[in-house]
Amino acid sequence: MTQKAPTILSSKATTSTADFICAPATVAGARSAIAVIRGSGAPGTRGSVFTALANIFLTPAGKCAAELTARVAHYGNISDGDEFIDDVLFFRFDGPASFTGEDSFEIHCHGNPLIVRAILTLLYRHGFRSAEPGEFTRRAYLNGKLGLNAAQAVAEVIEARSQLSLKAAHRLSRGTFRSGLLSLRSSLMNLAADLNAELDFIDEDIAFATLDTKLAILSRVEGETQKLADDAQRFDSIRGGVNIAIVGAPNAGKSSLLNRLLGHERSIVSDIAGTTRDYIEAELEIQGVNVRLFDTAGLREDSGDTIEIIGIERTRELIGRAHICLLIADGSIAPTELETLLPAETPARLLVAVNKCDMLHAEWANRRKDSPDNNSVIYISALTGEGFPALMQAFAAITAELAPQDAVPLSVWQVKLLNEIASLMRSASNLLRDRELPELIAHQVTRAIDCMSELTGEISSEDILGRIFSRFCIGK
Repeated sequence: MTQKAPTILSSKATTSTADFICAPATVAGARSAIAVIRGSGAPGTRGSVFTALANIFLTPAGKCAAELTARVAHYGNISDGDEFIDDVLFFRFDGPASFTGEDSFEIHCHGNPLIVRAILTLLYRHGFRSAEPGEFTRRAYLNGKLGLNAAQAVAEVIEARSQLSLKAAHRLSRGTFRSGLLSLRSSLMNLAADLNAELDFIDEDIAFATLDTKLAILSRVEGETQKLADDAQRFDSIRGGVNIAIVGAPNAGKSSLLNRLLGHERSIVSDIAGTTRDYIEAELEIQGVNVRLFDTAGLREDSGDTIEIIGIERTRELIGRAHICLLIADGSIAPTELETLLPAETPARLLVAVNKCDMLHAEWANRRKDSPDNNSVIYISALTGEGFPALMQAFAAITAELAPQDAVPLSVWQVKLLNEIASLMRSASNLLRDRELPELIAHQVTRAIDCMSELTGEISSEDILGRIFSRFCIGK
């Protein structure tokens, strides 16, 4: 659906939207069966993008791009004069019924980087320039084809590294964030109108909204915007993955556990204590959440090996950056106070697993027998796989707590604006309770409305657009 064209606060654009642009839409430099090159541009004094292709593409019947039917695949050749470059499929999209709202095309060629480079060079010589990152989507936004949040979601969908991130990007794309803000903004606009009416008709016998009603509106807006900001920050902290540091004494089976989780040998395993001198990183997905596992150097106080000591220090630093600290105890020996080896303060959630439960020491066996329902300790065997379903369930439970289910991926500037709105609502509430003049309260409310207009894309600045579209790849 076509969006209302946005209001741009500054007309200082880094590039001209009158230019013809082109770029590879598939991975540049990679060999593949097919590569896609896209182009776009509004008709002007130079004609259309299709007339610019007149000497480049021809069908077997001798038709050029300007003579072809839109939204149909056309087979033909790309040539540079008499020099054949490649046989391709050509797709024409007439504006405004295109992604950018301009006349656009796609060239599907063979995925050899030499061919892609030759076609792009040919386009450059015929009046096209290389598109900037996100320029196709930026033009779609400026031409009212996409809302600001939907445009932002394009990059989020491309960059998502887990099902959690992908679902969050889809929520942003569907307009959940924008529609919620528009509802809040509508409430504030009604409140602002009421406050201004109180000023204009201060001597009239008119019933305005009560104090409790006004406070309820401000409280609702404050709570919802603050939650959006907090959830976005929580989501951002795990966007790259939930970090799990696998720590414990040397030879407790940390590397064997990592290999069991991954299903293949990623870490070197031996009976020699201190085999892992530095941490080893690997990734997997647990219930849609990207998880980064770190197999760390064994923790002990009496190491005389300089390299191992450095590895232990790195392990302690890693624990400070982890979301979950999986403390592995060696179940084949008597229990020790492993927690004393950990940093005194860490934000990580602690999860204890006793490894080698297939050969438990008597003291561990007695503990397990005496406390069969103790969920704070999980008994596992990296050798046989026993206890791993319970361990995975524990991972899933903690990651579910860390990951806000309804969050949307937001940029720093968006979170800042949400926090500012929440702060303005608190300030307005305090002014109301202190029976201050309506114009003071209305000023705070109006500022919040302006912030919401930026967040919803009703008002945009060139700076905001730059921050959004600079994150895109070239072909989007």
